[in-house]
Amino acid sequence: MSDPLAKFRKQPLTPSDTPRSLKTSEPYIAFDAKDNVDRLIIRRSMNPTRSPRYLYLKDIAYDAEFGTNFALYFEFMVVVVRGRNLQPVILALQKNAAEFIYEFDPDRWEMPTDEKAPFIHSIEVLEQEDNPPGAENRREIPAPSKPH
Repeated sequence: MSDPLAKFRKQPLTPSDTPRSLKTSEPYIAFDAKDNVDRLIIRRSMNPTRSPRYLYLKDIAYDAEFGTNFALYFEFMVVVVRGRNLQPVILALQKNAAEFIYEFDPDRWEMPTDEKAPFIHSIEVLEQEDNPPGAENRREIPAPSKPH
């Protein structure tokens, strides 16, 4: 008796089906903004993607008009972002409208040519210690810095 659902079952990947390159034809975009965003997708190039809820975002520290770095202070982690032309990203984050922020990955995208577009060089996620407030061995979180 033949399996009537066989054509709908997933087939195992063959060596010819595996991707050879991660490069995509789509251009790199540092962020996107939408209305009614519940979570922020944080995609780093060589690390797991995080998706915290805006509900847990406590503060944003940034270098004002320079637009080269900012830090997102969540209840359980701090996200430090460095790049250039980040003012639109910061504005979207302040409005809880940024849907995602992506760290540039040269294995995935071609280097963008628009020098005025937001560009994220690095995203660093620092996990908060499980210490009560005022504990002696709390880790100091770096503040955003001015460009040199």
